This record gives sequence, C-alpha cells and structure tokens, in this order.
Amino acid sequence: MNNRNSFGKNQPITHGYRAVDIEHWSPETDPNADRLRAFVPLQKRNQAFAATQANPNLSPETEFFNLTGDYDSYFLGATPYNNEFSNYLFNFWQYTDYYGGWHGTATEDVPSSIYDPTESGEKRVFEYGIVDLPNPAYTNAAHKNGVKSVGCIFIPREGQPYDLLLKQREDGTFPVAEKLIEMKEYFGFDGYFINQETSIKPEDIKKYKAFTKTLVDAGLYTQWYDTVDDKEGKLTYQPSLIPSHSSFIHDDEMGATINNSIFMNYNWNSPDGWNNGDSTDQSYIKNTVEEAKRRGIDPLKTVFSGVEAGMGGFGGTHNSTRNLDVILDLETGNPLTSIATLGGNFVQSALDENLGDPSKNLQGDDDHQWMIAERERMWYTGVKIDPTDTEEQKGYARPDVGLKDASEWTGISRYISERSVINGSTFVTNFNTGHGMKYYVNGKVSNNEEWSNINLQDILPTWQWWIDTEGTKLQADFDYGGSVENGDKFTYQRIGGYKGGSSLVVNGTLDSKNFLRLYKTDLDVKSTTKASITYNKTSVKDHSEIQFGVIFKDAPNQVEYITVPGSGEKTKGYVTAELDLSVYANREIAALGLVFDPKGKAVQGYQVNIGELKITDGQDYTPSTPKGFEIKNRFHTNEINVVWDREDYSTVQQYHLYAQLIHGNEEFLGGIYGDNFYVKNLDKHVVALILTAVGSDHTESKPAIISLNSKNFISNVMVNEDTEGFDISWGKENECSKIRFDLCFTDGRKDTYTKTVDKELASTKFEVPVKDDDRYLLKISTLDSTGKAIDTVSYAGKMKDIYSEAFDGSYYIDENTLGIDVPSSKDWWHMYITINGEAVKPTKEYNDETTDYFIRGYHDLNGLPVPKEGSIIGITLEDYMGNMSEVKNITVNLKEYQREASS
Repeated sequence: MNNRNSFGKNQPITHGYRAVDIEHWSPETDPNADRLRAFVPLQKRNQAFAATQANPNLSPETEFFNLTGDYDSYFLGATPYNNEFSNYLFNFWQYTDYYGGWHGTATEDVPSSIYDPTESGEKRVFEYGIVDLPNPAYTNAAHKNGVKSVGCIFIPREGQPYDLLLKQREDGTFPVAEKLIEMKEYFGFDGYFINQETSIKPEDIKKYKAFTKTLVDAGLYTQWYDTVDDKEGKLTYQPSLIPSHSSFIHDDEMGATINNSIFMNYNWNSPDGWNNGDSTDQSYIKNTVEEAKRRGIDPLKTVFSGVEAGMGGFGGTHNSTRNLDVILDLETGNPLTSIATLGGNFVQSALDENLGDPSKNLQGDDDHQWMIAERERMWYTGVKIDPTDTEEQKGYARPDVGLKDASEWTGISRYISERSVINGSTFVTNFNTGHGMKYYVNGKVSNNEEWSNINLQDILPTWQWWIDTEGTKLQADFDYGGSVENGDKFTYQRIGGYKGGSSLVVNGTLDSKNFLRLYKTDLDVKSTTKASITYNKTSVKDHSEIQFGVIFKDAPNQVEYITVPGSGEKTKGYVTAELDLSVYANREIAALGLVFDPKGKAVQGYQVNIGELKITDGQDYTPSTPKGFEIKNRFHTNEINVVWDREDYSTVQQYHLYAQLIHGNEEFLGGIYGDNFYVKNLDKHVVALILTAVGSDHTESKPAIISLNSKNFISNVMVNEDTEGFDISWGKENECSKIRFDLCFTDGRKDTYTKTVDKELASTKFEVPVKDDDRYLLKISTLDSTGKAIDTVSYAGKMKDIYSEAFDGSYYIDENTLGIDVPSSKDWWHMYITINGEAVKPTKEYNDETTDYFIRGYHDLNGLPVPKEGSIIGITLEDYMGNMSEVKNITVNLKEYQREASS
C-alpha cells in the first residue's frame, strides 16, 4: 500500500498480548486501550422468514463462522480507521454469525523497523502475541449487523508455552482467564477462537478444560480447534468428531460445557486424507452428527466443518472447498453441520498471486479494488454473482479478476441463509461501504482525501445481486467516483456518493422490467410511514420509471410497485422523491427493492445512482447536541484526539466530526459510535471543530463546537530524551505571558512534574527522574497574565532506553529437557544462555546460521539439554536498543527444582 497508509505517530494501533502480560493487564497501562474500544451493542436479528430468502428451502439454523482478517489481516497491528481507500472492507455480514481472526499480532513495543515487511534478515523476526483482540471498528460493524466479534487465543507461540495460560491460584481459579474476561468486557467483543496447535500434557487436560469452562461460564463465546485428544493430549487431526475430542465441547464427567463449539479439521470429507480428489462419502459427517447427538449437543450450534478458503479458493485446490456439498443432507439439501471458513480474505490477499506477479502489490492499489469487490461477491453469492444460482459452473473463469478457474466453488449463500437486523419502523441507507476516494455530503465533496472506516459502513444490501427480469439484466455496483478505475466489465459513468464514499449505481440496457431486490426486512408500516429515494439519473430523458418494489409478509409472493414520479427525467445532481405508504398501514415489509421499468420501450445506456433509501414513521429521531466535547490532546504533529460524552445507542447511532475551515466551508473528518476520535492530520486552516450526533433516521443534531486558536499554538516542538530528562525546544511565541510544561505518564507511573518558563525562551532543560522506556505525555501550554492556559500542544514519547531488565524467572525440567521461563520484561529481544560459562546455542538456525542467542518470538526456550547437578545457568537479556542486562546465575538442583514462572 502507498505511504498514506502508514500510521501516525500518535495513532491508536492494536497489538498482541503475551500470557505473562495478561495476568497483570490493566487498561491504564495498555497503550491506547481507551481509544480501541467498541461500543455498538450486538443487534438482535429478525426471525427467519423463508419466503423472502433466495433459496426458501435453506434452513436458517446453519451457522457460519468467518475466520479472516480486518482491513489488512492485522498481523502487524491494526488501526480502526485510516486515510487509505485500498483497504479490505468486508461486505457480507448477512451470511455471517461469528467474525474473527485465527492468528497473532505483533506484541507491544516491537520496533516498527523489525517488522517492516520491506526489510529482510533479522529485522523480519519478531514476536506474535498468544492472544489477539479484534479490531474495534470491525467489532462495531459486526455488532451493527447482529454478528458476534471474536478474538483469538493462539497456542502455541514460540517462546510462550501454553501452560502459562493455565496458571492457577490455590483456590483453583485462573487469573489469566479472569483477565481475558475483563478484556472482552472492556474492549466490547464477544469471545475467543482457540487455535490449538500443540499437544497438551495429559496431566494438564483437566486443568485446560477448567480454564476454557471459566470463559464459557462468564458468558464468552468460545470455539475450539479440534486437534487434541482428551486422553494423551496429543495432536490428532481427526476427519470426524470422536468421543476423545467431543469432550472439549461438553465433558460428561464434569457435567459442563467446555467450549461453545468446535472447528472440525478440514479432512471431514476425505476418507483417504486431504486433497484426494472428489468424494461423495458422507460417513465422516454422519459419524460426526451421531457423536454430537450422543453428547447431547446440537451439531448445527456446536460443530463447524472447517473450510480452507485461502488454500482452496474458487478452483477447488483443497478438498474442503471442492467437496463442500458432502455436508448436505441428501433428503433436505440442508447442511448437517455448521460451517467455518479460514482465510476468506484471500479474495484480497491472493489477488497478486492470481494475477501472476506477487511483487506488484496490486491488492494495495486503488484501481484494483473493484477486482477484490467482484471476487468477494463471487465467494459469498456464487461465481455468477447471483444468490439464486449457486450450482457449480464447470469451466467458468473470470480472468479479468485473476481467476482462471472458478468452476469448483458454489458460494457461501448455497449453504447459509441470509439474515437481517432491519426492523422497527425506520431504516435508512446511503449504500456507504465504509471507504472511499472522497467523502460526500449531500452529493458534494466534503473531503478530498481517500479513507477507510468500517465504523461508517451502512447496512449493505442483503443480496449482491439478485435481479429478476425477463429481459437483459442490468448491472449493479458501488460507485466511488472518477478517481478510481472499475474495470472493463462496468460501463457506467462514475459520479461518486451522496453521503459517505459510495452510491449504488444501476446501468445497462433496460429492455424489460428489472426488480433489484435489496433488503430483507421486518419493517412495520404505520399510518404516518413514508418512503423516500434520493437518486441521480445521469442518462438521457426517457419513458422509464423507478418504482419501489415492496414485498409484505402477509403476501410474500406478490410485489407491490410504487412509482417514483418523473423518474425517467435526467437529473442535475441528486434529487429526492418522497412516497406516502400510509395505504399499507399495519402491514410488515418483508423485503424491499427497486424496480426499473422501461415502460414498453428499450432504453440503451440507462444509468441511475441511488444515494439514499429511507423508510420513516414520521417521528423526529434527531438527537440532542453532544455534551462534553473537548480536545484531549492536540499534538505538535497536527494529530488531534477529541472526546465527548457518549449517549446510549438507542438515541445516538453515530457521531460525525467536521472541521470548519477559515473560509467557512465544513470538511468531514470522520465518524464513529463511541466517545473519542483521532484525526491524523488537522489542516492548519481549521478554525473550529464541529461534532454532531446522528439518529436512527440519519438526522444530525445541532453541533457542539470547539474554536481553535492557531495564533498562540506552540509550534516546531522538538524533544530530546536523555539520562536526566528532556531537552525541549519550540518556536518562539510572543502572544502569551509564560509557557508551562506538564508531564505525566501513560503506563501506570503516577508521579507528575511541572515547570514554567519565560515566554522569551525558545528552549529549556526539564529534569525528570528517568525510568527506562516509560511512556510519557508532555503538555506545553501558553499562559496569559493570570496563569490561565490559552492553548496547549501535546507531545507523546518514551523515556530514554538506557538499560535492559535482568531475567527474573527460573528454569524447569520437562520430559528430560531443560526449559527457561519467559521473561516478564516487555523490553527484551535476545536471550544469552550459558551453562558453566559455556554458551548454549539454539538448534534452530536463522538465515542458515546458528546464533549465539535465542531470538524472542523465533526460538523456543525449551528442549535444551539438562545440565548436571550443581551446574550454573547464566542468563543475560539484550533489549531492542542493544542494552545488556546483568547476568542472572541459577544453580541447578535436579532433586528439588521448581518452575518459577515469571510474574
């Protein structure tokens, strides 16, 4: 991706967590924790209504777990929003019940130079966390659509033994499990996918089950990767659910639920193993169903047949994608188990490989995003991009989007029925997918900068695309404007969005009535209900009509057509037409779409962009003006954090932040449902910040306003950390009496420091007791003659890293090998181990060489030869800056050794 996608110095970024850190986790010491929370409550989905499904015979009981990435897979940390269009924005929540990741993220404070993907050699070796939390923006989007958001516990990680998670108190409780529960509550997600990738000691199995049971009993959702047996704890990849594995869902001896569900390994449909060709043998699936019923558990709620999406793709190169129909009941055509896919974001991540040149990074190119959107539609609604046509298409290909073979995939919608959260009596959409090349307000460009922010994503169409016609089928797409390409397939004029980054565009030859089904709903019609459509018809005047196509629950096989008057006219920009639905009072809308009718005469080159669809009951849902709006930090880098008092989601469903420029125009900066927002680069011409609250009908409140004073704003701040504190310099200011410096810490350290200097100075020495690598926040304020702050600029950084903490653990002996505890220090990179002065080197080579030290995140700290009685183990830690710790010497006592895990 281009440089615009880089993170700001003070931008909130997620990170992974080590087991040794979680036990002592606190939001006060977790970097940016307060800016990485999700607040949208999980929305309740409508009761299933088969008559308006694309396949009315498909059971709604089958669930779908989507194990994939966020904007960019988040291996190296993620941010909730950024100024880049070419990020992956998931568009198919309607088929998804659970959304989460399966891997780790770089741990806290790993220097960016180490995990820079452009680097090679040692700089590519870094540590992943054993626990990974979801991107909060994706959690908000998931919850808005009724989908649970799930984090990940990845077992193992090099240098992080699984049993660190299982530490128990004397009363049998699990401190790490309790912290995992606390983190779930604080960050606002729903549970964990437990990616079990290592054996468990037999003596730990009962403890392991008690650990996961602690999570389940607290109301967390857990899904466990089916890899370990409950007798010896060994890795055994089974083709079906068997008693020694099913006890990790429900343990009969304990009489308890151990995990909510299980991810069944991929060879459930291959009696002879993986990738053995087509198979119609259902014995393994039937055995699974029988075992689930023997356990007294529902296979559609607890057993998820794993699908290797990334490896299989559209061409069926993995048996789980090629033979997915094996899970279907031969009589009903419905799945016998639920489904979980791994790596569905391959529609993005494999683009370059599929196009033949992975070095080009076309997945990060704005002009190639239309390909990713098309590939995603093919994955979820079938390769013909039609949820009513999900049969195999032998010989089918889409070389224009890098797919030479799309003949083995039938689409998620073949197995999973569509769901909806659209209910009540009010619904609005602007067809905003959550990213754009520009941001539009009422059809005009409000911000020229590209962006991605899934917090702003509307509830998108239930079907992409279900179009009923007896003639030529129109095309549908999301239109982001003329700044980005959309391939040869699409022929529409690109005009952009109405509110947000995109609009819905429909174009092509209109020679017969086309019914574009858009939304599955459960909307109540009242005597005051009205509908409106905001559209821009760019094609020439004709006799065509746009009609609302409405299907009511009491007549599901009948479409009511409600004409939009004058909709054959060419418009000059977006126009809005309002329709009265009172004649349908006391009925329920089960599906909603748009009809394009040529009225008897074919129209060539037809195009209309839909900027908004609205159903409203006539009530005013405009929220009150936000309270508590203030600047928390205005950084010297032009970054800014603002905060406010968050209202309940039933009253406010979003907050919008604008900048008022010096010439009076307003520029949209971003939006979220939360209590804070980060701006990466505030224009120097901004004279005020404006915050509005948005109601369920998309009306905005009266604004809360903060005036900005640039005249007295401290500029050109430079801070140099040294062993005695800071050397600070700044641009000389005249319109104040004095300048004050206030220092606090953001990692739990409680001491604070203040210093005031004369306004004539342009630099000062600020002496502060230095503690290695502590995070600080320095606020520099201009003061008036009374000592009141006129304006304040913030500077965030770290104290100088001047030493490496000594190793604080011990050794342990496990199955006749020596292991070293994981250091509790967060600031270490290499571990040097000696036995009686002789260096112990890792057996695992790095860059074809043996290192003199163990690399954090790369080498395991166990499996070493057991030393003789009385030997001296010496351990030295080197941190990221090259500081060496004192040597810790431990005398080996083979008779009475004990494992002293780091705390």
